[in-house]
Amino acid sequence: MVSRLDLFRGYFQRLDPAATRVRTLRDELYIEPPSRAVGAQLATRLQLAPRSSHLIVGGVGTGKTTQVVRAAELLNETKDTRAVYVDVSRRHDLDKNLVGVLLVLAGLELAKLLRHHEDTTVKAVREQFTRWAYGHREFVPYDPSDDDDDDRDYDHEPGDYNHEPGDYVYRPGVLTRPLPPLPSGINERIAALKTLTSALSPETEHFVIFFDSLDRLDDVEAFQRAAVEDVRALQQAEIGLAIVGPGRVLYGPNRPIVDIFDQLHSVPAVDVLSDGDGSAHRFLDRVLAKRADDNVISPNARSALVQWSGGLLRDLLELTRSAVEAAFVAGADSVTDAHIASSVDAFGRTLMFGLRKNDLLTLQKLRLHKVFVPTTDDDLSLLVSRRVIEYPGITKRYSVHPTIEPLLASLEVEK
Repeated sequence: MVSRLDLFRGYFQRLDPAATRVRTLRDELYIEPPSRAVGAQLATRLQLAPRSSHLIVGGVGTGKTTQVVRAAELLNETKDTRAVYVDVSRRHDLDKNLVGVLLVLAGLELAKLLRHHEDTTVKAVREQFTRWAYGHREFVPYDPSDDDDDDRDYDHEPGDYNHEPGDYVYRPGVLTRPLPPLPSGINERIAALKTLTSALSPETEHFVIFFDSLDRLDDVEAFQRAAVEDVRALQQAEIGLAIVGPGRVLYGPNRPIVDIFDQLHSVPAVDVLSDGDGSAHRFLDRVLAKRADDNVISPNARSALVQWSGGLLRDLLELTRSAVEAAFVAGADSVTDAHIASSVDAFGRTLMFGLRKNDLLTLQKLRLHKVFVPTTDDDLSLLVSRRVIEYPGITKRYSVHPTIEPLLASLEVEK
């Protein structure tokens, strides 16, 4: 007989918002959204144009990672295409320089697919990507001809002594390219990528890579530098790619970054607050029903949790998980209204933490008058931190996160 502890452990595990999306799909916990999902759209476009590049954006907790993993899964059903998913944050410190990282990660993934390939050129390129990824020591022979000219500046690559020593002077032309030329060293890596892709099995004509986690970057300029170099280089290497990037690229001076990609995909929140036919509510209700039975979370409890989530998948799971924990601590066998209220209050207070006076004024204006026009960095921060939720439509609609509405109302009354 399954103990109460084991039972609740199972619910707690299935409700983990930090669980890998690969596991979500493997354990058959995935539910298709009411309208055609971004993952399916992305997979279809990459089936038709396997060398295209895509940018995926969306608010925190909207399910971008799930859709990207789903797209890779669907794409791998195509006989002539191999797709891989990479969580960049698990392979690289996102606070460090990002330029060159995506290019090298693509090479490492190809090298992994070709780890049993016996061709000497392929072996050499595999090792080369490992050196590029993790660094290496290289011996450069000493040139005796430099004895009398130790202070002379040789403007050439180390070991290249086939031309007369001298200095190069750069004289700019009249025209300025809209995008800077790729560094000369990048061409070697592009050629190396092409060597690996050409060594894939004969039936694999296309290689597509999905990069996740770059939406966590606070520094949009770091993302722009990577997009300008790495994305263009991967495009030249004829590798299809999709990147989960920061939502800030859609606003203000950052918008030109989008033009580097062939297509933009936005993963919106599920609009449960204005749900005409009830399809949004039913979708999220099914997400919870897959993870816990009615004896633990009743249909009424699920309905309440869906409303409090604001349509954000991650928040729905987190709120429900917290309510399940409260029920377990209280010795109850099922989630009650009191457990939900406790979960909502704790969640809302966490979201309220760190808000400044101007932030509170903006949120109160949205709560009372339904007015929100994101123009400043502070406004964008409210979106990124999901205190404000953006909903899709012909005209975008914004709402204060439901869990902080009661807290904002109490502040208004106290004032």
